[in-house]
Amino acid sequence: MNRSTDPSKTLPPASSATPPEWRTVETQTILDQLSESLRRAMADHQAMLGVLLQQRTELPLELGELFEDAGNAYMEMSERVSQKFLTARNHTPG
Repeated sequence: MNRSTDPSKTLPPASSATPPEWRTVETQTILDQLSESLRRAMADHQAMLGVLLQQRTELPLELGELFEDAGNAYMEMSERVSQKFLTARNHTPG
């Protein structure tokens, strides 16, 4: 996939639009915290990896495999969110 690696561009702010009526304050808070946590983690991981890559030291293959495993886990979560969105959209009267 050709997704942007800039964390500020990969996740829209959870509170950027007026939340739907079903969204409680608690749910919105969790969405905001999760979004911010993911942005911060991606930025931190990119910075740390950048340092390691600049040091020209040998990196363990396990690190690459861990990034791949994490990426696969996030892709699965992304697909679950997309499926839930599409299911809800199809059941919305309109």
